[in-house]
Amino acid sequence: MGKREGLFEGIEMGLELKFGSEGLNILPEIQIQNVERLRAILTSIKTVNSLE
Repeated sequence: MGKREGLFEGIEMGLELKFGSEGLNILPEIQIQNVERLRAILTSIKTVNSLE
């Protein structure tokens, strides 16, 4: 559970840094519990150019 929360916080920070407040708007849509999937989302924030 701690890993999931840490990854979610990393996703939140990454989205805010890269996309500003618009990035934070999609956080409620991320209802994923799987740690590996959250890790993949966090990693992909580095390379994506849009929120779509």
